[in-house]
Amino acid sequence: MVTRRGGFTLVEVFIVVLIIGILAMVVVPRVVTAAEQAKESTLETDLLTIRRAAELYRAEHGGRLPHLDEGGNVSLAGIVWRMTLKTTAEGKLDDSGECGPYLPEWPTNPYVPGPAGQQIKGAAATSAPRDDSSGWYYSTTTGLFHVNSARGALELDP
Repeated sequence: MVTRRGGFTLVEVFIVVLIIGILAMVVVPRVVTAAEQAKESTLETDLLTIRRAAELYRAEHGGRLPHLDEGGNVSLAGIVWRMTLKTTAEGKLDDSGECGPYLPEWPTNPYVPGPAGQQIKGAAATSAPRDDSSGWYYSTTTGLFHVNSARGALELDP
């Protein structure tokens, strides 16, 4: 009587590897696409949240935009503080202020790596340079925030 060893032939192993390869070709692109869509969705939500918070700031501060300090001077560096901390109606940071905070924390643009993803650059131009130098761009002309990245949710923010 001949005894056979229980094992797989080379052809069987090849077929299993081929099937796994085909499944990977189908599944991996879907996972990557889902991750990219999640980043875009997060960025879209963050942009709309920032814009709504800025509108609320404007309404509570008598039409004053968040880039203006209490003296009416342009202060891009203070935007994050004025949006995430309490202020007086004049825009002065004050823990006992009657206005704000408008955001619990400043969001990060997931398309801009490192600390730059939370930074704001701004000028009078009405659209962002899309240079990844900061996560966000603020137009001092329109008072609108924009995405400042070379990719991600750009159709929202022409």
